[in-house]
Amino acid sequence: MIEIKVNVTDNASPALAALISALTGPQAADLNEQGGIAARNAAVTYHREFDQSGGWRGTRYLGSGPNEGSRFGADVARGWALESFTSGGAVIANDATYYRHKVAGGTITPKRAKFLTIPLIQEARGLYASVYQQNTGRRLFRPKGKFVLMEKTDDGKARSVYALVASITQGPWPNALPPEPLLAGAFTDQNRQGLIEIIEKS
Repeated sequence: MIEIKVNVTDNASPALAALISALTGPQAADLNEQGGIAARNAAVTYHREFDQSGGWRGTRYLGSGPNEGSRFGADVARGWALESFTSGGAVIANDATYYRHKVAGGTITPKRAKFLTIPLIQEARGLYASVYQQNTGRRLFRPKGKFVLMEKTDDGKARSVYALVASITQGPWPNALPPEPLLAGAFTDQNRQGLIEIIEKS
């Protein structure tokens, strides 16, 4: 899970920060709850736009075409939630599968097999090799000394379907995290609006 803490000191003027800090605990916590929701919403919007613009597509991407989102991108956008809030700030978090790896990077190794299978054709994307064989009715084979799984096509030719690798090491994905000023700005703008409402009611 990825957690991001936001509070009024991130993007507010000293006067606004001092005014909010002078509120009672429950009042400040209420403001920070609404600010946290605003920051969460800003993160959701950021990742929807990031996905639609192809932000998750690498050089070997085999998925949807231009202006189409991905299943992973949709999961990341949906994964944002307000985790907690206090009089001191709020925490938003995202527990989408594989998102932490995209943010931090790291090495992926196979858990139940000798090699990772990397799809080389569109039809194999997102499928285990065994599922691909079931779906297509084609047997995959590994040529001697080669790190690839191949198949015979209907015209009798052979083509590579999966590359076989022992592990993959990836760095942090560029712009995987929403920019801090975006989240802090959404949080502070909502705090400011909430503070105005408190003043108007008093």
